[in-house]
Amino acid sequence: MTPGPGLVQCAAECRPLSGQLPSADPWLYERLPEAGEPELVHDRPWSAVWRVPRPSGAAWLKLCRPVQAHEPALTATLAARWPDRLPDVLACAPERSLLLLDDAGTPLRAFGDAEEAWLVALPLYAELQQGEVAHVEEHLAAGVPDQRLQTLPAALERLAEPRLDGVAGRLEELTEQLTLPPTVQHDDLHDANVFASDGRISIIDWGDAVIGHPFATLLVTLRTYDGDAERLRDAYLDAWPRDVRAEADAALQVAALTRILSWKRIADATGDPTSYETLERNVEWFLDNVTW
Repeated sequence: MTPGPGLVQCAAECRPLSGQLPSADPWLYERLPEAGEPELVHDRPWSAVWRVPRPSGAAWLKLCRPVQAHEPALTATLAARWPDRLPDVLACAPERSLLLLDDAGTPLRAFGDAEEAWLVALPLYAELQQGEVAHVEEHLAAGVPDQRLQTLPAALERLAEPRLDGVAGRLEELTEQLTLPPTVQHDDLHDANVFASDGRISIIDWGDAVIGHPFATLLVTLRTYDGDAERLRDAYLDAWPRDVRAEADAALQVAALTRILSWKRIADATGDPTSYETLERNVEWFLDNVTW
């Protein structure tokens, strides 16, 4: 798939993955002396993940590359405030972009029909978002990407995508309908990033998180869910203190655009061809499904 005009003007050659963690790195063993030899399970342009065996069960070590360097500190901060809905953080080194997590259980994707688990997870996540409104400036200062509504017109202009010419006016109309304050927005909340263990829900993989309108989260969740998406939408919205359904409709349209902006940021930062392909798919989805 060839990216459309304007999408690759900042592209570089795909950079080699750098900053690999040597298996003998003392950071891990100083914090987890009983750890065995780490096994690399994911190596992507934005992060690498190792499974770390130990007698009590696996731990997971993540090295975040610059485009997601905010993830270790964000995860540790959220886990400290919301320990019942994030995995246990065993260690965190933001200066090295390292994060060591306890095992979170089983991803909802493995359950087949996970609707009941989603109906528990989404209100918990909504409560977290409401609580984090008070900490937005803290998160921005720690490097969480800024997708607050006031930043979007300039971001759209920088995107320089001819197929999206003319959407700025509609964007302004939609943002005028959005009244909820910005907060943490996971931006990749699908069934491989929500885990369950002994009745406990844990949300992982906060590397795509931004500060933006809370309801933008629903875009990925609803697009990737195979069941009754309306039940999930209702479970999430019902967790908010007032009727915001009309605002949710506008927020989801804006979210289709902010998802493009997120992939543009990732693709340009990594120079990764597959990220540009994902960016192109999001542009095409927008053009096919969002009427502006």
